[in-house]
Amino acid sequence: MPLLRLAEYAVFDDTDDSGIILDTRKGVYLSLNGVATAMLKAALRFDTADKVIDSLRERIDASDDTLESGLDALVVQLEENALLAPEPEQDRTR
Repeated sequence: MPLLRLAEYAVFDDTDDSGIILDTRKGVYLSLNGVATAMLKAALRFDTADKVIDSLRERIDASDDTLESGLDALVVQLEENALLAPEPEQDRTR
């Protein structure tokens, strides 16, 4: 499972090294710069923050701490705009 999953009503489109996320419930969109777009694409593809940072390190000239802080800030922004899918329920029978 990827590190991040967008809500079913959030549509992500990346073009021209930038991206947008359309919230189809509200008809509004969040514009992403090139770095945030690369971060989101990696977080939607890889299942751990370490793998996301590893893939970003190859494309973005920044320290691991800076990349991690940027990823954290992106997650906060997506959460504030309710654009992330809810976490799956944990199996409570164990």
